Amino acid sequence: MKRFWIALVPILLIGLLASCSTTRVLLQTAPTKPKGMLASPALPLTTLENWQQSEIPRIRALLENTIYGTYPSSLTLERIEQRMLEKSRFDGSAMITLETLRIRNPATGVSRDFGLVIARPVDAPGNVPVIMMENFCPNTAVIPVPEVPKPKGDFMSCEGGALSGVFTYFFGRYISTPPIAMIMAHGYALASVFPSEFIPDTAEEGIKALDQFFADQDEATRTHAIMAWAAEFSLLSHYLKAQEGFTKTIAYGHSRFAKAALVAGAFDPSIDAVVAHQSGTGGASLSRDKTGEGLDSISKNYPHWFLPKFATYAQNKAALPLDQHFLLALMAPRPMFLGNARRDVWSDPNGAFRAAQAASAAYRLYGRKGLRQNTLKDFDPAADIAFWLRPGTHGVVKEDWPAFLEFLDAHFK
Repeated sequence: MKRFWIALVPILLIGLLASCSTTRVLLQTAPTKPKGMLASPALPLTTLENWQQSEIPRIRALLENTIYGTYPSSLTLERIEQRMLEKSRFDGSAMITLETLRIRNPATGVSRDFGLVIARPVDAPGNVPVIMMENFCPNTAVIPVPEVPKPKGDFMSCEGGALSGVFTYFFGRYISTPPIAMIMAHGYALASVFPSEFIPDTAEEGIKALDQFFADQDEATRTHAIMAWAAEFSLLSHYLKAQEGFTKTIAYGHSRFAKAALVAGAFDPSIDAVVAHQSGTGGASLSRDKTGEGLDSISKNYPHWFLPKFATYAQNKAALPLDQHFLLALMAPRPMFLGNARRDVWSDPNGAFRAAQAASAAYRLYGRKGLRQNTLKDFDPAADIAFWLRPGTHGVVKEDWPAFLEFLDAHFK
């Protein structure tokens, strides 16, 4: 009888969920060949000089005023504390440094402290490429060594207990802790931060923090969370290159933090590559001709992520002055990895692929090719835009990090 109820509960749950339109999308499968119209409007491409001097600033201003809010270029970052752990960790592959950094807005005088944990390959030179990670979970779960301090405040704990098992079951073995020994073996360092220490990832607390931290800005275009987390990536890039001796920085994020990684790369040329995994709406996926999560839905559920103006285009997407291929085009000519899963239609892999196709025209201005795939499944890690489509759903699973590293090796080895 017990086994009967164990089997019945998921069946009933699936039946209940299937009655919802959102879940019907979740049960779909993304195509392996691109479907739909060409991304529009077309990129304004004439010459490389015109692109760099005129169009890039204009597109950044459109992104600020339409979707993400002001890019806060005047923020400062300083080190408050630093401690290097004596013993190597992760099967002797990594040396760990613990830091506390302070991010400050000089215009308001408001500051936030957050933790940074750096894992370096043992005996590697200081100038190895460093993967900057923004994570759902505190650093205690991402780089799990006992000395890593817990963040101050009431945040979800991802390590230990039943919640950790459920989280990993639904979102993959690497959703919180990446394969650190594997990453070290490939010759990359990791720099992990928990963005909620800067701007909390909840509607009420997030908006409160944004209003306080960026009180100097016009409310209509005030920095929202995706842009704030992008600015954190940017500050880390400059800090790690100047203070820690790294010559190359890679912005990595999954889901909402993949959106932030893409925005960071678009606004800061110091970021040498982006690995954006399942970034979805407001990330790599097109907003026009939309499949999956809509502008109204994402803005209602996460009002702190984007400008309220973004949601107003839900019923008239043709009025959008630009689409997400403009964001991707700002990464040219730097390498970019776009990760996706076939059953993650909510994140719209097909829309991301068509955005990558359109963005490739900007790469060609630099004498590059951009995307070289004809289908969503022909993974080409050495391409300027590498598009990854695996089986499964939303999360970070065992197949993902080997693909990320194959891409990075192709561009940084």
